[in-house]
Amino acid sequence: MTFEPDYDVCLLLEGTYPFVAGGVSTWLHNLIIALPEIRFTGICILPDLDESRKIKYDLPDNFKDMKTISIHDFDLKQRKKANKKKRLQQIDLLNTFHLKMLEKNYSFFSNILPIFRHSDEAGLTPHDMIYGKEAWNLLLDFYKPEENNESFIDYFWTYRITHLPLFKILSTEVPKAKVYHSISTGYAGLLGVIAKHIHQRPFLLTEHGLYTKERKIEIVHTEWIYTHGSEQARIQKDLGAFQKIWINLFESIGRMTYQNANRIFTLYEGNRQIEISQGADPDKTFVIPNGIDIEKFSRLKPKDLKEDKTEKKSFNVAYIGRIVPIKDIKTFIRACKVVSIHLHNVKFYIMGPVDEDPQYYQECLELVQLLGLQEYIEFTGEIDVVDYYPILDLIVLTSISEAQPLVILEANCTGIPIVASDVGACREMLEGRSEADKELGPSGIVTRVSDPVDTAQGIIKILSDEELRQNMSIVGRKRVESFYRDSDLHNKYLNIYKEFMKKSGSEGQEKY
Repeated sequence: MTFEPDYDVCLLLEGTYPFVAGGVSTWLHNLIIALPEIRFTGICILPDLDESRKIKYDLPDNFKDMKTISIHDFDLKQRKKANKKKRLQQIDLLNTFHLKMLEKNYSFFSNILPIFRHSDEAGLTPHDMIYGKEAWNLLLDFYKPEENNESFIDYFWTYRITHLPLFKILSTEVPKAKVYHSISTGYAGLLGVIAKHIHQRPFLLTEHGLYTKERKIEIVHTEWIYTHGSEQARIQKDLGAFQKIWINLFESIGRMTYQNANRIFTLYEGNRQIEISQGADPDKTFVIPNGIDIEKFSRLKPKDLKEDKTEKKSFNVAYIGRIVPIKDIKTFIRACKVVSIHLHNVKFYIMGPVDEDPQYYQECLELVQLLGLQEYIEFTGEIDVVDYYPILDLIVLTSISEAQPLVILEANCTGIPIVASDVGACREMLEGRSEADKELGPSGIVTRVSDPVDTAQGIIKILSDEELRQNMSIVGRKRVESFYRDSDLHNKYLNIYKEFMKKSGSEGQEKY
């Protein structure tokens, strides 16, 4: 059966646009607006269906009928089962898939997908997978009681909490589109693999940050995954057995996403090399840097920032982004303390939404109070940064993981120097990517990760040297004008969509 899809591109989104403001969401919003000839729809994967959650963007006219699903909204009611013979056959298929997966072979996925996409009488239900005897026996085989020293109860609950979201994704209805485009691996990437198999249409993947890497960081630092003993696990060693289950899960999903994507895009070469090391085909991976609306931001500050040449009496320094652990706001706060000892004329702003991780936000407030910085630091909450750029002298990023931060592009375009930790593309954005780019010089200072002293030294160096600030401002403007225009980015994606929309009709018949 052939069909003419209602949409050109179905975006597969996890915890981002349009419910979460930030770099990736803004990038995607601008892309949709810039391509009015493309008919978009989307599926937004959320942790829960919180009715108080608000859409943070004015949705463009060419983005229609978005669907939301909650990975923690489970239906475990017992229903009519498939007959015993069929259940055993399906359990055997699942066992085969897991064995092949241990060998990093995910080609068997198409064999197990129908299990979760048929009526209850024809396939296993989430209830069967949690409470069914056949699934229970399979779980015991995976657990290996004869050699496993970990608690089986803890193992079962880890299985339950890791796999119930997978069962939800596996049964999700995906709208018909000519092309499917995921903005990460993880659950959204898995949904892209499913869409490709079901509808036999091309699947594209764009990674800004590397999902698997960021989940590893979160898992290592989380307190709710049970770890034997009291010492905090490290990312390279001493991981608890249940932390390893979580990490292996996301690594497997990532590899399966890479293997199934028709084309993979990322923001800089370092990311591309990591993707290849995780199973991506080098011939299918490409770098497309972010771009920026130069006209919008360049006019926010005059090009000559020091026309009167008089000594500046005070400075405004800001962190811009979400208040979450991976952004390491605490390092910024500690750096502010060091700066305040040496410079008494600096006001610090922490700009961004505070509701994504309320506990971490509270910890940041307490750290500000502990260090006696209440008069120096202001949390603005979620604001329009365009209103603040004209008064800022320096922007600081202390993230422990980034891809290609949009705020650096905006700061460069506006003529604001930057201090940023050495993660993702930050170094090439501040020091240059190509030889021609590097010849321009630095538009900021790159610092060691999670190092408040090094961060503070970078801040002090820039604020204390007017000529350095002026040079960095000029270089930043030249860099974005030469290498980071958003029109180039949008044209590339328009051509990519058109290429795969043409191929879409030859992908095959709809399945399942």
